[in-house]
Amino acid sequence: MLSSEFNRLMNYAHMNDDPFGVLSAVYDNELPHPYFNPKYIAFSKLRDFDHNNWLTREKSNRTIVFEDLEYIIPGEKLNWDAIGNPPCTEQDKLITSSITVNDHLWPCEYAFSSWHLVQTHMINENTYVQQQDTRPYFADILLGNLKPHRKIFFELLQTTDQLDNNLVNAFGQYKTPYIDSGTDEIDLFFKNIKLKEYTNTTLFFKGNFASQYISKHIQESTWYSVVAETLDDNRLFFPTEKTGKAMISGKPFIVLGSKHFLKNLRSIGFKTFHPIIDESYDLIDSIELRTRAAYSSFIELQKQDPLNVRKKLQDVLDHNEKCMRNKAFLTQRARNLLQNLQTTV
Repeated sequence: MLSSEFNRLMNYAHMNDDPFGVLSAVYDNELPHPYFNPKYIAFSKLRDFDHNNWLTREKSNRTIVFEDLEYIIPGEKLNWDAIGNPPCTEQDKLITSSITVNDHLWPCEYAFSSWHLVQTHMINENTYVQQQDTRPYFADILLGNLKPHRKIFFELLQTTDQLDNNLVNAFGQYKTPYIDSGTDEIDLFFKNIKLKEYTNTTLFFKGNFASQYISKHIQESTWYSVVAETLDDNRLFFPTEKTGKAMISGKPFIVLGSKHFLKNLRSIGFKTFHPIIDESYDLIDSIELRTRAAYSSFIELQKQDPLNVRKKLQDVLDHNEKCMRNKAFLTQRARNLLQNLQTTV
């Protein structure tokens, strides 16, 4: 592209009414972004950065493209009457980070595009995990706060003497000492944080969620990841950096999350590990029974040679990592939603 044409398109891109940087989470870092005539189109977060307060929709006839990085089922998890009308209206568009089993009742057209997977991609785009032939631990099991599904899995680890064989971090309960031996910046950051500071608060590292950074020290020391996802609510599919980090690290994983989490992950273009890893737990309704079945898969996996497992799964692992390193893949649904709103210049 000639510099004169680049500058012309950049002038238009700078006119986009996008004070929260919604477009930067959708399009590649390459500029210029498409032009959306601000007379008709504006961009906004759906809620503030504390996630608790809904932003007030401006009083105009413009289409507002909202981005929501959290999860919600309108009419069930939120009482719209308490805040008046929904923040978005029928004329608006929504880019949402969660998918529901049934229509999620938003009043406008929407598309799924996981803000958390995109952020994981951007933060770790220059981080590459080396796949060692020998590793001191079987799996990394970073449980964090012990929500019900995580607590069940942790108690199973305890009662079956699995703590020494894995890298485990369960806030306030147990932490494998090896975790604190990493020397990268992100490892030192977490090592120096007091426990109470990151059990109740979102921590930021270099302006991003600290949890979104990959620890090579941890990932290169284990064969597998047990992904302790945020939600176990069967009505919602809400993938976060927890899943994203395993995929961009080229790791096979078992998920502690909602029913059909793996099915939904496949529906957005990723691949999973059946039959090498028994994924029948993904079909179970009960949180407790699903988690126990996932634990059984975890134990059965220990009977296989991990190098042989990697060989069998290499195409799947390569596919997932390639997808995680491709922002256009991660945001394809949002791009399709926005395509008809662009103005040709």
